Amino acid sequence: MTIDRAHLDGIDHLLRRTLGLVEEQITDRNRTDVLDYLDHGEYGVAYELLIFILDNQQISRPSLLRDVGKRMGMTD
Repeated sequence: MTIDRAHLDGIDHLLRRTLGLVEEQITDRNRTDVLDYLDHGEYGVAYELLIFILDNQQISRPSLLRDVGKRMGMTD
């Protein structure tokens, strides 16, 4: 199986942009946890964790998060 590096880079970029939109509304620990998963290429886990954090803290999900989910074939 071949890995589409451009596709993964796009997902990484969108997840980091999304995190940047909400980082001032979440704890440093939560931000660090999401970044740790991103740094290790665990995009699905980072996506799910970010959704959990936002929902748990009743923070509106940025529209970019929906786009990321669609690119990964995940629903939110």
